[in-house]
Amino acid sequence: MVMTDLGQAPLAEAVARYAKDKVTRFHMPGHKGGTGASPEALAILGRRAFELDITGVEGLDDLLQPTGVIREAEELLARAFGADASYFLINGTSSGLQALILGTVGPGEEIIVPRNMHKSMVSGVILSGARPVFVTPEVDREQGIALGVTPEKVEEALVAHPKAKAVLLISPTYYGVTSDLAAIAALVHKRGLPLLIDEAHGPHFYFHEDLPPGALRQGVDACAQGAHKILCSLTQSSWLHVKGERVDRGRLRAVLGVILSTSASYLLMASLDLARQQMVRDGRAILTRTLELAERLRNGVRRLPGLTTFGREYCSRAGAVDLDLTKVTVSVKGLGITGQQAELYLRYEHGIQVELSDLYNVLFIVGPGTTEEDVERLLKALAELVRENTARAVRQIGVDALPPIPRQVITPREAFFAPADTVPLVAAKGRISMETVTCYPPGIPILCPGEEVTPEIIEHIEFMKENGYRIQGPQDGGLTRLRVVKE
Repeated sequence: MVMTDLGQAPLAEAVARYAKDKVTRFHMPGHKGGTGASPEALAILGRRAFELDITGVEGLDDLLQPTGVIREAEELLARAFGADASYFLINGTSSGLQALILGTVGPGEEIIVPRNMHKSMVSGVILSGARPVFVTPEVDREQGIALGVTPEKVEEALVAHPKAKAVLLISPTYYGVTSDLAAIAALVHKRGLPLLIDEAHGPHFYFHEDLPPGALRQGVDACAQGAHKILCSLTQSSWLHVKGERVDRGRLRAVLGVILSTSASYLLMASLDLARQQMVRDGRAILTRTLELAERLRNGVRRLPGLTTFGREYCSRAGAVDLDLTKVTVSVKGLGITGQQAELYLRYEHGIQVELSDLYNVLFIVGPGTTEEDVERLLKALAELVRENTARAVRQIGVDALPPIPRQVITPREAFFAPADTVPLVAAKGRISMETVTCYPPGIPILCPGEEVTPEIIEHIEFMKENGYRIQGPQDGGLTRLRVVKE
């Protein structure tokens, strides 16, 4: 294949050519380029979206067996990130993480994972039938957030579980904190295992020197990235990268053939091609401006009484080696309100939507589409938030120590397929949970599928509920009842 210039976008260009040629479409999808779409659909989504929404016709390749423009686009992607192989994902980063798990471990085999693993990792463990070995991340109890996993804890897990087949960690965290991946990679590789990384929030790291180093540049064997989170692809479009020989690429490609859709969205794939092109061409300039705006926001917050935020000075503790400065975490604890209250105030009083809120914080992502006007508008809104809450008492609840990780009685897969009972929480003592239960803060599960429900866990959940902590995972959002394995 002829070496294509990194500045080109071969897949996106092929999609655009097909739409321009005005081909008479006797193929899926049913809207036929928009001619069959309703007036309401055209008015809301725009005709161009329908014109570009095509399927794997002649000349546009096949995502699951690429030999043409998709293969060319994926090769350009690998070159841009320094990977040996890269893959387009149209089922989100979740599918990439599931593919990495299924590609490295099988039923009954052990995989070392962080206790605060994303729900897609839980799904991957369930699908694979693997047995998770948990390492607990460090926790900033004052800020109420989980940090990264230390090399020391990874080494402890490797020593205690010599038959583990892989290590899968998160870096950066949702709040932008990164782990010491170089040190962890050395420990993992010493035992001949692959180090896999959930880098969903870090694809931009590779295009600016003032951001943390990317996982692939620290010796990691594979990583999955959400290209839509900070960069400019469409939602649900992601990337998967592999470097070296510790991950079996044949097995990984076979897994992708199982879990990815056979009706791949060319809108999503074209946006991935164009997002990579944009970063290769203009990434450094775009991110320089983004970082300047993020610092302007951070400095403005620091001048507002009752609000706090942090920069790289925060990374002087275990589990926090570096920080993605495009993430601005603002604590509102000093105003005596919750992060959720601040989120609702900003949305409905000022038309500003935050990325997330927890008991103490609101998180703002500054990205390529953020403007100076956006930052100034947010700072004015935050100043008004401060003025309206200066009379409140300072909120003093701290992140309570988590109960010990409970005994894993059966694998998550066994729990998932077991007959179920739904019982009152107080009656769940001694039973095997079928659900993941996570309290925010700090966002670390206190229960995972297959684990025993202990009295300490029930007591901790009741404390969290009484004090307004947010609970995620169980079908009963109020957690008055819990799904457990039927006796």
